[in-house]
Amino acid sequence: MKLKLIRKKKSPKAGFLARPYPFLVVLLTFFTAFSCVPHRELLYLQQQPSDPDTLVFERKDYQIQRDDILHVRVHTFDEETDRIFNKDEADQMRASGTNMNMVFYLQGYSVTSDGTINLPVIGRVKVEGLTIEQATKDIEEKLEDYLIGATVVVKLVNFSITVLGEVNNPGQYYIYDNRISVMDAIGMTTDLTDFGNRDVRVVRQTQEGAVVANIDLKDASVHTSEFFYLQPNDLVYVEPHRIKRLGFDTFPFALVFSTISTTLLLINFFAN
Repeated sequence: MKLKLIRKKKSPKAGFLARPYPFLVVLLTFFTAFSCVPHRELLYLQQQPSDPDTLVFERKDYQIQRDDILHVRVHTFDEETDRIFNKDEADQMRASGTNMNMVFYLQGYSVTSDGTINLPVIGRVKVEGLTIEQATKDIEEKLEDYLIGATVVVKLVNFSITVLGEVNNPGQYYIYDNRISVMDAIGMTTDLTDFGNRDVRVVRQTQEGAVVANIDLKDASVHTSEFFYLQPNDLVYVEPHRIKRLGFDTFPFALVFSTISTTLLLINFFAN
């Protein structure tokens, strides 16, 4: 007696849906590729220059402009002379609640439309177009006619910048230094967000109008740009990546993945 082997036919339900995992992997890969910013777009200074010698750059010192506010203090060995040239900052600080920016603003000298500041005793001094160091030297030379061995300290009061866009802590920042770069400004905001474009914009107000410059932070030669070092009242704006503009940052990926995986598992269970 011969036995005939009967091969069981596969259920029509078996097939692609019976093994949903390849489909899930493909779907997961698709969403991941379009929902995440590429790693190369998150790195700073990644494009190394071919010739390092070409990166030599001399930063220009800031030149005083109209409407700037300067804090000028004259130091002498005579207390009465000090009181003539220097206002009582201690009283102003107590009145303003130790707000240093307010004190410097109240005690500062505004650069007028003719580019001068009006100092006690010596009168008007031309400072427009000069660096802080040059203005300090000019004031000291004028004081030599009245004082012997006087020392002058000049500070720029209105040195503030604004950082907006895809940064962790946007806002206005007062700078207590003579120099600050775009990288320093971003560091003050505790870095860009994951969706921040590393090609940032710097908006600078000049006498001729606003100037907008793009600064590519992915390029190692970025510090050769004349806009790399910021000036008073500069605006640094970080645009979002295209992924965020398309709404992927708020898309509920976790819920979608959970729903899809649960559905495919149920299909696989009932198919078997």
